[in-house]
Amino acid sequence: MLELSVCSSFDFLSEEYKALFDQADVTAFQHPLWHHAMQQYLKNFPDIEERTLQMRCKKSGCLVGLVPLIARKKLGATILEYANMCLVDYALPTMHKDIGNWIPDPDYLSKRLLETLGAYDVLRVKHMPVNDPAVLRLFPSGHFQRAEFSAYITQLGPDYQEWRLANISKSERKHRDKKRRAMMREGNWQMHRLVDEEPIRVAMDHLREFHKERYKDRPGEDLIQTRHTFDFYVNLAIENAASGYVRLYQFTYDDQIVAVQYAIEHNGRYLMLMMGLDFERVGRYSPGLLMTEDLIEECVKEGMKVFDFTVGDEPYKLKFGTRKVPIFTLWHTHSMLGNVGLTVAEAVNRTAMSERLRRWVS
Repeated sequence: MLELSVCSSFDFLSEEYKALFDQADVTAFQHPLWHHAMQQYLKNFPDIEERTLQMRCKKSGCLVGLVPLIARKKLGATILEYANMCLVDYALPTMHKDIGNWIPDPDYLSKRLLETLGAYDVLRVKHMPVNDPAVLRLFPSGHFQRAEFSAYITQLGPDYQEWRLANISKSERKHRDKKRRAMMREGNWQMHRLVDEEPIRVAMDHLREFHKERYKDRPGEDLIQTRHTFDFYVNLAIENAASGYVRLYQFTYDDQIVAVQYAIEHNGRYLMLMMGLDFERVGRYSPGLLMTEDLIEECVKEGMKVFDFTVGDEPYKLKFGTRKVPIFTLWHTHSMLGNVGLTVAEAVNRTAMSERLRRWVS
């Protein structure tokens, strides 16, 4: 049986969480380094309360499950949700692969869970890349909602050229090769992986500026332009680029920075988070396609198995032999107010309301 508790300051760098992470089917977004960085990031928001759910074996006290939750108020309702903050592409509970051994009676456990979490109106875990995790056993009355967007991944192999032939059409290969030859005739295109602090800071400044220009006409907030979010990514890179958890690549053309790509990696899976390009200088060469090919070739050389484009339905992702991964949100209401709020949120998502209102209720 499980012993449940809620903690407001869990140590994600502890040996017990590292051991649990190694025994769980999760992603780089559940890595101790990411959760620790997110915990520091949350300190910038005094209206948000950390409520990390711990699941321990009642007999041994061993940590066998953990869900990083936060609580905040919206229109008088208490929203309990995964510590996502719009930065996590894949939200998953970190659970031991044999968690079922500790859940003999889901109904009893669900009741204990509701008592442990305290008062709330709605619980939400959004950006889940699966719709049947073990966590659903904790919320028998919860339900999954399919997101309007998906994630995209491509399986790699031991040989880059073989992967390219199998996953990119002949016409597309011909188009890219032509662009690359034209670019190389007029300048020198180089890729560099960054691990030192000063080059990382310089590259991140470029990434931020490229991002701002590219996304200025798109709906939604470009979070990397905010100080707290920008510092989150910069500090994460400075502290963890040398170990390989953060992968920051800089592309130069005639020694000028024209592209930057930010990713995280775990267990042979490369997760691309952000990229920025100087389209004014190199846009005519299809730099996004070429830099992605270069990165995939680098991943193959390092023995990685999956190149993950993460969430978003950008058309270019389909040009790399990708497979679509559906994304879901887990909902659970715990009061009449929660039921009403969820009904309103679903109604907004079905109607043509403003993007600002849609973001607010979601």
